[in-house]
Amino acid sequence: MNLKQKKLLLIGVALILLAALKGGLIWWYFQHKNQPQAAQPLACNITQGACSLPDGGSLRFVTPPQNGKPFVMRLDGVTASEPSVEFSMADMDMGFNRYRFVADGANWQARITLPVCATGSRHWIATLHLGDKAYSLPFQAQ
Repeated sequence: MNLKQKKLLLIGVALILLAALKGGLIWWYFQHKNQPQAAQPLACNITQGACSLPDGGSLRFVTPPQNGKPFVMRLDGVTASEPSVEFSMADMDMGFNRYRFVADGANWQARITLPVCATGSRHWIATLHLGDKAYSLPFQAQ
């Protein structure tokens, strides 16, 4: 193998390594692009009153939460556009339970109906979405 062939071989190997690196970076980007931000846990008992949010504002049940019956949640003092709340249970798929808050003057309100769990569990986790921030709040329905 002469000097010119060695240079071409070295350039070819370098191009293959560069293409593999670029492909790996593109794959990593698409795998991590749409991952939601982890929800920040809130340490309060929402069934006993309003829950204060870290960025100001409060979240509360207007009527007590019950499985299978409508209840109302209120979000006060929040400036986020299109806030929403999502409900789930730990270790159990309860389907898609996401509700958007509707503007009620300067505040927000959502009318929610949670499904009845076949196991009889009433332990829910509410995940509040305010723009790019998320807050999780465990509670127990009546």
